[in-house]
Amino acid sequence: MADMQYRELPHGGEKISVIGLGMGSIHEGSEAEIEATLKLALESGVNYFDMAASEAKPYPCYARAFEGKREQVYLQMHFGAVYDSGKYGWTRDLKKIRKTFEGQLSMLHTDYTDMGFVHCIDEMSDYEKIMSGGIWDYMKSLKENGVIRHLGLSSHDPEIIRRFLDTGLIDMVMFSINPAYDYSVIGQCTPQNADGICVYCNHCQPCPKGLNVGMINKYYDLALAGDEMAKGHYDKLEVKAGECIQCGHCESRCPFHVKQETRMQEIRRYFGE
Repeated sequence: MADMQYRELPHGGEKISVIGLGMGSIHEGSEAEIEATLKLALESGVNYFDMAASEAKPYPCYARAFEGKREQVYLQMHFGAVYDSGKYGWTRDLKKIRKTFEGQLSMLHTDYTDMGFVHCIDEMSDYEKIMSGGIWDYMKSLKENGVIRHLGLSSHDPEIIRRFLDTGLIDMVMFSINPAYDYSVIGQCTPQNADGICVYCNHCQPCPKGLNVGMINKYYDLALAGDEMAKGHYDKLEVKAGECIQCGHCESRCPFHVKQETRMQEIRRYFGE
């Protein structure tokens, strides 16, 4: 524990471990293994836990592991991730979101979450639904009543993040950082072994049909790598691979010479469009 480093949350002052623990694949272990993992994390000084799971199975394990330690850990719950069938799903239905959140609080034997996140919002239409469909108002009311201590969001789109930051209410953001696709400058220093491989740099934009080629490729690669949530993210894209018109625009601009026309058809078949 002495070796763990912590960062102070600017709004609130909580000391958060620089290493957190997610739930994405933890369900693959037995309940004993899950609890052992949590015990090791706690003993190692980890105090930040993201609660977006691939299925509902781990929640009782977390409840047992956190028994008597609730004030020592920070939980991040996602408003939009649901588990109606026991497996991970995605919704913008306020009633389902409310039911899921209240159920998670009950399962975890707590009456609040430290971080309440708008779950993975990457499309402007999604942003509008959050703001006009009652979800944001619901989350703000929970914040006012102390049921959410801090508001946040997860996104892969800087413009959407900026819009939320402009509300002045956001204390935490989850944004994937990977030099392979978040810094377009990588297109200027192409490594030989990257030729023909999409690194999600989006130098191919703008697509005449509005495809986010980098994001489509990213979700496909994540799905192939075993990420069970990737299909749900892909399904929420407004414009999918099947709408590619094979115009060649992206291939003419790609610094990595990726055959995107062929890849879009491959992705379309994979996701069953």
